[in-house]
Amino acid sequence: MDNARAEILEGLNVFRALEAWGATLYAAWAADEPDARLRAGHLIIAEREVNHARLLAERIRALSGTPGPACVDGILAEQLAEMKDLKGFVTQLDALKRITERDKQRMAGCQQALDRGFEAAKATDPATHYFWAQLYGEEKVSADWYRHTYSEMSGKRPRTYTLPVLAPDQVVRRAQSARGTAGEPAACNAVA
Repeated sequence: MDNARAEILEGLNVFRALEAWGATLYAAWAADEPDARLRAGHLIIAEREVNHARLLAERIRALSGTPGPACVDGILAEQLAEMKDLKGFVTQLDALKRITERDKQRMAGCQQALDRGFEAAKATDPATHYFWAQLYGEEKVSADWYRHTYSEMSGKRPRTYTLPVLAPDQVVRRAQSARGTAGEPAACNAVA
C-alpha cells in the first residue's frame, strides 16, 4: 500500500473513532436532559455523528481498508467516562472545552494523522477528499449550534428555538452522493 493511501486510511479511521465517541457522548447527555429542545439538539447531533462514523467505516472498506483501533481510542474512553454523566448544558460544554484543551498535547499525534489523511486525500483521491470535506461541513453545523446554544444557556443571548439541522443544500448534496452510478444496470428488475 502506498504512503498516501495508508495516510488516508489512518486519517479516516481516526475521524471514525471521534465520530463514534461523539455519538455516544451526546446520546448520554440527551438521556437525562429535561429540556426538550436541548435533548433534541443532542440527539440530532448524536445521530449525525453515528451516521458519519458508519459512512467513514464504509469509505475505509471501499478503499480496501478495515476500520479498527485508532490512536485516539484510549484517550476518548477516558474522556467519555469523565463526561458522560455530567448534567446541565453549560456544565457539559464547559467540561468538553476544558478536557479537550487539557488533552490537546496527548491528542497531537492523532490530530496530525487526521490532517495528513485529509491532505493526502486532497492530493491523490478527489472523491475521498470531497466526502471528507462534506462531513467537515456538517460538523460545523453541530459546533455552531453548541456555541450558539451555550451563549443562550449562559445568559449571553436571548433564548431561541433553533436546532442543529443541516441546510437544505447540505441535505441535497448528501442525497446526490447516494445516487447510483450512471450507466450501471438497475439493482432490481421489479420496475417495468
